[in-house]
Amino acid sequence: MPPLSPLPLCLALCLTLLLSCKSSHKLGQEFDLRDSTERKTEFRFTQTRHIDSVDIKKLMVDVWKLEHYSYPDSIRMFVRVLDSTGNIVTHMAQPYVKAGAPNYFTRLEEHLGTGRFRKNAVVEKFTVREFSEQDSIPTYIALALDYSGSMKPVKDAIEAGTELFVGMKRDCDLISITGFHKEATVVSPLSRSGNDILRSYRDYSKRTQGLFSASMDGIMKSLHTLDSVPISEPKVAIVFADGDENSSQLKVQDIIEYGVKNNVSVYCIGFGYANDETLQALSLYTGGKYYRAYSKQDLKQIFVDIYRSLRNYYLVRYVPPQYNGLHVVDVTVNVPGRDTLVARGQYEKNPIDTNFRTTEFTRPILFAYNSSVIDTSSFHIIDEIADAMTRNPRIVLEVQGHTDNIGDEAFNINLSTARAEAVRDALIARNIGTSSLRTRAFGFSMPVAPNDTEENRARNRRTVFKILRK
Repeated sequence: MPPLSPLPLCLALCLTLLLSCKSSHKLGQEFDLRDSTERKTEFRFTQTRHIDSVDIKKLMVDVWKLEHYSYPDSIRMFVRVLDSTGNIVTHMAQPYVKAGAPNYFTRLEEHLGTGRFRKNAVVEKFTVREFSEQDSIPTYIALALDYSGSMKPVKDAIEAGTELFVGMKRDCDLISITGFHKEATVVSPLSRSGNDILRSYRDYSKRTQGLFSASMDGIMKSLHTLDSVPISEPKVAIVFADGDENSSQLKVQDIIEYGVKNNVSVYCIGFGYANDETLQALSLYTGGKYYRAYSKQDLKQIFVDIYRSLRNYYLVRYVPPQYNGLHVVDVTVNVPGRDTLVARGQYEKNPIDTNFRTTEFTRPILFAYNSSVIDTSSFHIIDEIADAMTRNPRIVLEVQGHTDNIGDEAFNINLSTARAEAVRDALIARNIGTSSLRTRAFGFSMPVAPNDTEENRARNRRTVFKILRK
C-alpha cells in the first residue's frame, strides 16, 4: 500500500483569554495569578527525538486528537509518543521508520458501551502514518480574544500571548483574530502576513474594552472565520476561560455541537483561577485537550506544545465497529525492552447525549409479524439505549410506536401501543427505572412516507424515541 498523502492539518485555534475576576492577586510582570504552592506540574513537549536516542523506560503515549466526523466510514486518531523529559518521539512508522525496525503499533481495539453492556471489538485492519515537520503541513489558526471588563487586569497577558503566538507562525500558516466583549468583531480575517495581522490587532487592542462578556458568541464568530476550510482538514479550538459569561445568545452546547459537526476540537487553557468544569467539558466532548497556564513562560510552553503536536504525530486510520453509544479506543504500542504502552481515546455516538440538542431519534427495532415480540436481532439496540440512559440518569424518554396503514385504525393503535410497551419493558429489564420511561402510540396517523410501496410501509413501521428531559 502506498503511503498516505500528507494531510493538511487545519488548526482552528480559538484563543479566549477569560481570567478570573474573583482573584484578589495583583497581576505582576509575569502575570502569575497563584503562588507557587498552588501550581500543579504539567509536562510541556517542546522538542523531538528519534526513538533510538530516548530512554525507553520514560516513554508514554497519548491521543492528542480523535476525529469521528466520517463515522461509520472511518476514524482518525492523532497519537503522540512522548517521554517524561519533554520530547515527542519520532521515527516509529512509515515513511520515517528505519529499515528493519519492529512494528511498534501492534493492536487496535474498541470498547463499546459501559458496565454490563460493554463489548470489546478488535479492529483487524488499521494503518499508521507518521507526520513530522518535514511534511510542512499548513495550519489555519483562528484566535478569539476576550476584551470584556473582567479581562482588564490581565490585558497585558492577552497582548503578550497574542504577539507571541502570531510570532511563532510559519510562512505557510494562516491566522485570523476575533475580539469580543458584548459584541464580537473579526479583527483580522485569515491571512499569511504576520505583520498585517498584528497591525490590525494592535489597533483593535488600543481602542477596545467592554463591560460584558459574550464569550460563546465570540468563540463561534471566530470559528466561522474558518468556514471555507474543508471539513476533512482537522480543526482545533483552544479556549482560555474562567467561565465568565453574561451576554451570549449561544450556549456552551452550541459550541460543542458545532465542533462535532464541523470537525473542530476545542482545546482549553485555564489561566489562574479558571472555571475548570466548563473548560474541561468543551475539551472532552469535542476531542480536545485542557491546559493550565500560570505565567508568561507557561503560555510560551503551551504554544510550543501545541505547534509541536500539530507537526509531529502518528495518524491511525481504521473502519470502526458500529455502535450507537460510547466508543473507547485503545492503540497498543510495543517498544522492545519495556512494558506495553496503550494510547486511549474516546468518542460518543449516543443520540441522547445530554450535551446536544437532539430531542428525537428513530431506531430500527424489529418485531415479529403483527406482534409486539421484539426480534432478537434488535436486542443490541435496546442495550445501546439502556447504556446511554444508565450514563445519563436524568433522562426521561418517551417510546413512541408507529405502524403502516394495513389494518383498521383500532388494530394499529393497539399494535403500536403493545410495541411501545414492549420496548419500555425491555429497558426496564435492563435496570432502567420506570419513572424514566413513558409510552405513546400513534398507529398509522403520523407516516413519514406514503403507504404506497412495501419499502415505504417499512419506513412507517418504526419506533421513535423522544427525549422529554435531559
